[in-house]
Amino acid sequence: MQSIAAAVNSSKWAVLILILTAATTYGSVYRNHKNTHILVNGWSLPTNTSPFLSRHANIVGIANGGHSLHLALSVSGGGAEDENDDNDTFMASETDGEESTDDSTCGENAMKELRKKWSDITSFPTVAGPVATDAMLGDDPSETATLGDFDSDKTLADDKRTNAIIIMDGFSPFHGQYLANVARHVYGAAVIHVLSDFMTRYLYQVEQQTDHLSSRLPDLEKGDEVEAWSSLLSPSLDICGIYCESDSGLEDAEKLGVALGLYPRCHDGVNNARRDKFLMNQVVSEVGGLDVVKQKSCQTLDEAEVFAKGLGLCEEDNDTLVVVKPLRGVASDDVHLCSDLPSLRKAFTKILQSPIFGSSTAAQHEQVLVQEFATGVEYAIDIVCRDGERKAAALWRYDKRAVNGAPFVYFSTQLASAGEEDEVEKEVCKYAFDALDALGIRWGLSHVEVIAETSPETGNIRVRLVEVNCRQHNTDFIPLTNACVGYNALDMVLAAHLGNKGDENSSHNPLQWDSIPALPTTRAYGAIVHFVSHVEGNISCIRHDVLEEIDSLASVMDMHVYPQFLEVGNDIQKTIDIRSDTGWAHLMNDNKDEFQRDYERLVELMKDMFEVDEDTS
Repeated sequence: MQSIAAAVNSSKWAVLILILTAATTYGSVYRNHKNTHILVNGWSLPTNTSPFLSRHANIVGIANGGHSLHLALSVSGGGAEDENDDNDTFMASETDGEESTDDSTCGENAMKELRKKWSDITSFPTVAGPVATDAMLGDDPSETATLGDFDSDKTLADDKRTNAIIIMDGFSPFHGQYLANVARHVYGAAVIHVLSDFMTRYLYQVEQQTDHLSSRLPDLEKGDEVEAWSSLLSPSLDICGIYCESDSGLEDAEKLGVALGLYPRCHDGVNNARRDKFLMNQVVSEVGGLDVVKQKSCQTLDEAEVFAKGLGLCEEDNDTLVVVKPLRGVASDDVHLCSDLPSLRKAFTKILQSPIFGSSTAAQHEQVLVQEFATGVEYAIDIVCRDGERKAAALWRYDKRAVNGAPFVYFSTQLASAGEEDEVEKEVCKYAFDALDALGIRWGLSHVEVIAETSPETGNIRVRLVEVNCRQHNTDFIPLTNACVGYNALDMVLAAHLGNKGDENSSHNPLQWDSIPALPTTRAYGAIVHFVSHVEGNISCIRHDVLEEIDSLASVMDMHVYPQFLEVGNDIQKTIDIRSDTGWAHLMNDNKDEFQRDYERLVELMKDMFEVDEDTS
């Protein structure tokens, strides 16, 4: 029997049920998500009990492939519209395709104009109340409390205080939904669901929905609207924090926290440097005194060329590399590695005037970030903060490779340990902690990416920042971290915001914050592997023999190929970024050599997963 894995069921929505059978043997079972339960500390949580989500269930399908929902909307400028205009497109980094929007509202006043259209629909909090213990373990553990319920029953009595957490854009079953379920079942807390401006606009313009409009944010620039929205919350609720699942909603979450008076009690206020990559590095350097790459935010191509030449870039390749990327972005989107000035010009032109990721007002980039290229190993650190106390939930080592003409293609994200003998990893975590301190991040979950380089001559470790993301690691990490580390970042978020005390009527204990170490150590090897396509054209053959061999590898706990790539005749492209992955696999093993062999074999097998007819004319 495999040392890690009791059974495997491949599924698009895979949920790992962990059974820690012994100190050195870990079992795992994957089951279909839609109508199953997540086993937490030996008992089950329903995964389909969100009243908010039940009204927008179709949106769950967007968050595919083990990643959270990440969307970017671009609406063309004023004047006559051309239905073939490339600037009038909806771009979704984790969707199965692209759709066009036909709404002419655009520009800086876009949201103001939209709010006028929506003015007859009042925005109000969508609240899911605590779930009682008897309901939790019953046949139908989906009892929820809506706004009206608080006036008609004693779910939240005014004389009894109830903790609550706000979840913005909580669509992913293994992020926002997971948090909501655990908060309500384990902590006896209420969950307040709200949509960011961007998500509200997306659902309205692209999905052509209107039933979500009552769940939108109040206009945060109008104090009377915020006050009216807040007045609809039960006075018995104590809001203990805000969690935003989407990258595009982070600024709204910051502003909402300030508007509700949560800062600084359980909120970090507003700071643009947490989203602008130039300001981020500048603050980390100037305030935190940390080492960062040389950089310049450039308004013109001339500025970019002068700065790049100063770094050594020439008209022809001379082994100098420069990174060109947007000030605001996600998942290596539009990040270019330039080896000469012609490639820099091409990258700069592509980014300038392109849509800013997650902008609800269809803003465009007016500046482009040019940076020195940092060599070394790239790490990601998931960190949870509670009033300034920082603990690393998981440490990941990226395997990004140059392939298919793209410089940074994800092959895998592997768990790493920060034990006593792991000097580089400990230094990486210390740097990440200090970066959060410089950015004023004292609460919640952050995903920090850095580059670490060890000098072969001196052994000195140099760490430099890639970026800080004030949200979760955008993949289904809970199965791996629970099994390989022993806990996960989302349970830590709830421990930070809701405290160690769970529902007094429940016999199930929540994760204890004080029991969590500052740095994680692993007890098994784990990785999330991205299926990279090496072919492009119409699919003529799906190599099921290759897929079966992948599934048979001892370390493969779960795998999934996206449905569009399982039909002959469909188009496939070479993978150049996370959007063009063809699927994923979870690897886990307590034998290092076997784990590494399986990973290397899987990487080779990916090349042969599909055959194509290259001539599609």
